[in-house]
Amino acid sequence: MIMATNIRTWFLLLTMLTMMSSNQLLSSSQAARTPSDAPFAFITVDGKRAASRTYDYIVVGGGTAGCPLATTLSANYSVLVIERGGSPYGNPDIENGNVYGKLLGETNNYTSPAQTFISEDGVTLYRARVLGGATTLNAGFYSRASSKYVTKMEWDEGLVKDSYEWVEKQNAFEPHNLSSWSSAFRDGLLQAGVVPYNGYTLDHVEGTKISASIFDNNWKRHTAADLLKTANPNNIVVLLNATVSRILFNSPTSQGKPRARGVELVDDNGRSYQALLTESSCSSEVILSAGSIGSPQLLLLSGIGPSEDLQEFNIPLVLHLPLAGKGIQDSPRATVTVQTPTPHEFSSIQAVGILPGSQNYIESSFFVEPNNLYVGSIFEKLGIHLSRGELRLRSTDPRDNPSVRYNYYSHPLDLKRCVDGVRVIDKILKSRSLQRFTFAAANGFSPEFHFIGRALPKNTWDDAAVVQFCRDTLDSMWHFHGGCHVGPVVNHRYQVNGVESLRIVDGSTFEDAPGTNPQATTLMLGRYVGTKILRERNEGY
Repeated sequence: MIMATNIRTWFLLLTMLTMMSSNQLLSSSQAARTPSDAPFAFITVDGKRAASRTYDYIVVGGGTAGCPLATTLSANYSVLVIERGGSPYGNPDIENGNVYGKLLGETNNYTSPAQTFISEDGVTLYRARVLGGATTLNAGFYSRASSKYVTKMEWDEGLVKDSYEWVEKQNAFEPHNLSSWSSAFRDGLLQAGVVPYNGYTLDHVEGTKISASIFDNNWKRHTAADLLKTANPNNIVVLLNATVSRILFNSPTSQGKPRARGVELVDDNGRSYQALLTESSCSSEVILSAGSIGSPQLLLLSGIGPSEDLQEFNIPLVLHLPLAGKGIQDSPRATVTVQTPTPHEFSSIQAVGILPGSQNYIESSFFVEPNNLYVGSIFEKLGIHLSRGELRLRSTDPRDNPSVRYNYYSHPLDLKRCVDGVRVIDKILKSRSLQRFTFAAANGFSPEFHFIGRALPKNTWDDAAVVQFCRDTLDSMWHFHGGCHVGPVVNHRYQVNGVESLRIVDGSTFEDAPGTNPQATTLMLGRYVGTKILRERNEGY
């Protein structure tokens, strides 16, 4: 009886400890400020409470890289995640994968999960503003980067594999069945000569393959935010609806380098707070995971970047880093869309064709549009593109979009590759498998496709006509990357050059697009760098 009483007492104590941090990260009064739709007690909207203590790590951005990074670091250290958006939970337009894309039509300035902006090239684009980042808005396709890319980035291959697998155990799902459109598209790829057929694989291999999705087989979306369920609840606070306005620095150290000491943030009521690192540890860090738009923008707002750009906005110079925000890229796509004569089920991207040398990726999806219009799209994305642009500030308001220019197709080889990809699309449309999606011709001639928007040129061997088609259908896959590249901006440990206690871990560090879709590799990177940091501290770096 005494033993049973002791066990009950220990169980109650253990339960209380799991609800509260050993460092008092969240108090019982704080729990009242947890959003009602948030599944984790450590998610809060109380900026004052979150900023009332210090942290070993402050992660700016609870997105595709930030969530796995913070989850990993929380195993041993206190972590504050600051996310400018709200919670994805309880929003059916996010959680139901078969309505993806709906939120892109419901944007406004500061509160919607999707924030729209128009590049200086005139292309309408979107960036995520919600816990989970782009994994809450995208088409779900999950595929790893190539082994060549891993080598190029000088990553540890074993840890890369482990990090991918950590993500995949929780958030990647093999499709049980292909939709009728995806099945025909897969066969059309093979009939068009995109071979060999590799079946289902997560690996990046040339030819045609089926890959995973963050949508499960009930079409439920599993975002990066879901990875937080494996975080140590005693060591993590996730602050929503709070925008970081700048990084705070101490005076230069004896080595002459400024040291990050925390961040300044503004909550959704306009109140300003400072969240600070633990001063007793020289290993404490601010880590930017705000994406290829947010991370370079925040560097500039904090006085790190090209000095001439900062002078324009009277931002005090912390460090002249001339290539911050430079060399950004976005993968352009050319698309053809056809109406089908009979109804078919919705389908996100399930199959992909990877052309030799990863020069182009051919993908497809199927939608049911308003008025029961059934449409299938086939698009080619440039796998490796040489056109580069730049990001500059437009204002000093961190909520505003910066000025972004991608210079799509400015390199002539990119246009040539687009032409090659369009010719493959033409072969797919002429394949046996796609013919059942044609309409009978009124004049008795061969069945024909009913194109929605720009039709393919009748003669796809006319270079000028196909080049014009590429320009006319220019759109984005929203696979932005670059701006904080390894080498000129961060080192191979993702530490920002010239300052201390500041890293960047997200797609802004990528050189070229990592595979057919960057989300798998961005998720992996968060886990990868988090594990590296834990190992470094354990080994006394």
